Amino acid sequence: MKRLYPLLIFASGIIYAQSDSINKLDEIILKGNFSPVINSGYEVQVIPDSILSSGYESLGNLLQKQANFYFKQNGNGMVSSISLRGTSASQTGVYWNGIGINSALNGQTDFNTLQGNSFDQLEVRKGGGSVLFGNGSVGGAINLKDEVNFNHARQARVLLGLASYDTYFTQLTGIWSSDSFYAKISGGAQTSENDYPYLNTDLKNDNGAYVNYNLNATLGYKINDLHTLRFNMSVFDNDRELSRTLSAESRAKLENKDQRFLLDWTYLGNRYTSSVKIAFLHEDFQYLFDKNAPVSESVGSSDRLIGKYDFTYFLNNDMFFRSGLEFENAQGDGGNINGASRDDFTGYVLMHHEPWKKFMYNASLRAGVSSAYEVPIIYSLDARYVFTSSLSLRGAYSTNYRLPTFNDLYWEPGGNPELKPEFSSSGELGAEYQLKKINISAGWYFIKSEDLIQWRPVTQDFWSPVNIDNATNHGLEFMASYNHVIGNHLIALKASYDYTMATDDATNKQLIYVPQHRAGGILDYSWNKWNFNYNLQYVGKVFITTTNTESIDDYLLSDISFRRSICKDKLTLNFKVNNLFDVNYQSVAFRPMPGRNYVFQINFKL
Repeated sequence: MKRLYPLLIFASGIIYAQSDSINKLDEIILKGNFSPVINSGYEVQVIPDSILSSGYESLGNLLQKQANFYFKQNGNGMVSSISLRGTSASQTGVYWNGIGINSALNGQTDFNTLQGNSFDQLEVRKGGGSVLFGNGSVGGAINLKDEVNFNHARQARVLLGLASYDTYFTQLTGIWSSDSFYAKISGGAQTSENDYPYLNTDLKNDNGAYVNYNLNATLGYKINDLHTLRFNMSVFDNDRELSRTLSAESRAKLENKDQRFLLDWTYLGNRYTSSVKIAFLHEDFQYLFDKNAPVSESVGSSDRLIGKYDFTYFLNNDMFFRSGLEFENAQGDGGNINGASRDDFTGYVLMHHEPWKKFMYNASLRAGVSSAYEVPIIYSLDARYVFTSSLSLRGAYSTNYRLPTFNDLYWEPGGNPELKPEFSSSGELGAEYQLKKINISAGWYFIKSEDLIQWRPVTQDFWSPVNIDNATNHGLEFMASYNHVIGNHLIALKASYDYTMATDDATNKQLIYVPQHRAGGILDYSWNKWNFNYNLQYVGKVFITTTNTESIDDYLLSDISFRRSICKDKLTLNFKVNNLFDVNYQSVAFRPMPGRNYVFQINFKL
């Protein structure tokens, strides 16, 4: 019962309307802390439903192609972790409808346990965001968003597909809405033998089979024009063998189960907005060292109860304040963690001001307390100046943190309850140019990190985490797009390039698995019912040792797809070729990725 007391504070936040409605209220309540208005000095990218729903693809593969993010994978379908601006996977915040879902056990999200078409929209915000988003958003943040629309929709979608290496998948989605009620139910499965050959060897991807199941639900009820109640559920079950390497066989197996539930009560008035969220997240895993000898295993689980209250007040058309409180109780248990518990309580406040028409800025502050460690006080400043209708400049500076995980604090043996949170400061400058059919964005950033947590050997068989490393990241980012329509012909081009230097301050060496150069390109051509898409990805070499004496070669990948709509767009056929030129490449050392492979899928709309 004691765990419920802090939530009663959030539930009491009912706000009543005043006059002088301000248009930005709609954006604040719809976008939340990912709204471009309160991220004026940062780049915010939205990947829409039209891209997400077009195919059955892991979230990691989709983000790598659409946003030029870098992922390292322990083989196709295996564990996939992100590196944004050279930071680690635990320094990138991953959110589901505004609720952080990075694992309480290891602080990361495995992007091969998330399907891109399970969500309506992806919101990507680069740059230090711990003040707005909380723990871990050092390199940036990603929000997996489910939308609610009271637009009298009646739709059923069926996706069926097959691919190389005995891969089969399906996704069923139903949507129904009225003036006051919305329901979307989606479920799917994927199974694969995943036994692709390792190019230029006599080996193949033995012990690589996997099965995924997902079930998602979004319900919305409009109480009246001011109040809306929403419920979200997401369940993912993943059972996969863990692939061999070039040098060693494997009989290991990993089972993951993730369950997420969220209740959200929002209010949209003429001058105030508020949102009350209560969420419950459960995760567990079972790792079998030998799938044929299940007595040899490692298990772990965590439960998180989260309450969030966000409130926005518009003083006038030029200034508003936004604040939030968040409470989290986390429990962890398993073979190496015995009944760990943690309570965190944090809050933030932000002021948005537009002193004149072409200039706007935000100033924000976050502080909190925890039962497990000392939470630092952090702050952020960002601004944007609009020179013309085509050109704007932006800038930002922030301090950020990442809190130790249950594994860091309580792993037996070796956990260190005396660990301090990682702390960082970051800044960036950027420019955006828009002119009719052309959009260009360019920016420079730096990240200075202190007290990075690293597991180090105490004896030959005993490791323990300590605050030891400092690191400096800096880089350049560039993105350009072009769209042109001639009659029934639509041409869309997109190009991106990232340069990243991330060095260990003690050795002045590049951090492992951080490519200095990354580039991407997309050509999308549509004519009548036909569509052709060509995707190009370049990843520079990465070092795999801290001394920078060993590395993985760079690689250039090409994917193409052909899509045809028939039966008045109710049926779509899609054929795709991945790794068109059969490139032999590795994302993680000694773990080859597939060569040329094929995907065929059918989309029905009823």
